[in-house]
Amino acid sequence: MSAPDTNIEKQEENHKASLFGVKGAIGFGALMLVLVIGFTMANSDDPDGDLGLNPENGAAAETAVTGTASD
Repeated sequence: MSAPDTNIEKQEENHKASLFGVKGAIGFGALMLVLVIGFTMANSDDPDGDLGLNPENGAAAETAVTGTASD
């Protein structure tokens, strides 16, 4: 059951700090998401964005590995 005499303006005033914290956390999370996506896109080695997929059949293309193996 809800309270019969709910005053939204009074409740908002009483919980101002909590509401500010929640809004700040949502903003911080959104900012971090945008920064992670931007950082990932900026540091991508593939300018076409095809992620190594072969456009003919959709399978992953084979890539050459450079370097030497040491035992």
